[in-house]
Amino acid sequence: MTSSTEDSWTTRLSPADVPATLAPPPATAYRVPPAQMTETFAYWRSRLLWSTYVGYAVFYILRNPLQIALPVMGPALNINNSVFGIFFTINGLAYGFAKLISGIAADRYNPRVLLVAGLGISVVTNLLLGLSTSVMVLGSLFVVNGLAQGCGFPPCARVLSYWFAPRERGRYWGIFNTSHQLGQMAIVMGGAILASQLGWRYAFWVPAAIGLFCCLMLWNRVRDTPASLGLPSVEDYHLVREGGALPEGEKAGPIGYASLEAQGLGAVHEEEEGESTSDIVRKRVWRNPAVWTVCLGNFFVYVVRGSFLSWAPAYLTAVKHVSLVTAGGLTFMFELAGLAGCLVSGWVTDRFLGGRRGPACVIWMAMCSVFVFAFWKSTSTNPFVYGSLLAGIGFSVYGPQFLVGVMVADLATKRAAGTAVGLSGIFGYASPLLTGALIGYLSSNYGWDAAMKMILAGSILACIPFILTWNAKAPEE
Repeated sequence: MTSSTEDSWTTRLSPADVPATLAPPPATAYRVPPAQMTETFAYWRSRLLWSTYVGYAVFYILRNPLQIALPVMGPALNINNSVFGIFFTINGLAYGFAKLISGIAADRYNPRVLLVAGLGISVVTNLLLGLSTSVMVLGSLFVVNGLAQGCGFPPCARVLSYWFAPRERGRYWGIFNTSHQLGQMAIVMGGAILASQLGWRYAFWVPAAIGLFCCLMLWNRVRDTPASLGLPSVEDYHLVREGGALPEGEKAGPIGYASLEAQGLGAVHEEEEGESTSDIVRKRVWRNPAVWTVCLGNFFVYVVRGSFLSWAPAYLTAVKHVSLVTAGGLTFMFELAGLAGCLVSGWVTDRFLGGRRGPACVIWMAMCSVFVFAFWKSTSTNPFVYGSLLAGIGFSVYGPQFLVGVMVADLATKRAAGTAVGLSGIFGYASPLLTGALIGYLSSNYGWDAAMKMILAGSILACIPFILTWNAKAPEE
């Protein structure tokens, strides 16, 4: 590294040019000078927030083409709801399992590599899905796609945990979490048009093309911890911004600072802390009853969310007698309102609840139960009524869906955030046991009313675990 003290962005960003490997990049010997630290840190926060935002939105575009293509694809291939329900179940279970494994990996490996690998595999499977007609081949590809999709959120959670402190995660994770609503809105509208106008295969092929370009973007833009880029921890960043000084042992040296052993500013030294990553994960995740309780709540939240994501277009066309394009538009309203639900719930927990997420989850899920009941029982012939009720469900279910990830990351701390998020994911995506095969079976054999009763029960039951974790919040990091 050069010993020049020239203040240039090229020099300050040079640690990002280290070749990527599966192992996370080590803490660099380089130090961003104190006078430029806050500016450089802010640049990386913004770059990583928006690159992971776009990347995760594209993950969702590649994840859910089937749901919107189903009303066209089913008759074309002579596949009924029971079979599609099995597809949703195996895809969800594969996703949940992969999310747990990816979460464990995200705390130990390079998030940049994990993100690109997962998205790249999903690109290939979507391309093949559009070429397939065999039920067995389609089912197998949905398993592979579910496994690939599991590599999306945990690496993003690792990145965000290191760059955003607990006191601001409600706001910034709320912004990030709208990415999957953006991706879902894009596929329900774009997919409906593609499937209706060009055929169901294009609902898989066009997202695959978008995903390929996104892989290149993620490889170029995503990096790992502040320490790997010559920056202090996010806590020290806020300390300096508020007029404080870096701790004596973490003063930055000149550009090109030489060290026999690279020690990034704010890096956690396991020999000093006395606890390895495995010890932290064991204590903060596996032996933490609050984390497990929140994960149980996540299961019931996903019963509601997954039911509407998978079956709303089919339910609207079969029961409410709207066209496929109209059903796509109404589902768009579900996602759009969910975007607002994430932002508002995150702001409320940071601004009014002191970082406690449990109370907001209880309130949001109680509202959700009311909207689900009204949507089910409404006899209106006006599509706008169903769009409004779906918007209410989306607003109220996406708040807890987002807050669960923040809540378990808070409780686990940033060193175990990936594992905690992965664990919550396997609970959430065990829900397709109900939202996939069971709803497909109920709707085919007992009618949609039976399915709606199950969804409403899930919404009500979700409140209980969040009541039990009413006062849970992040420990001091």
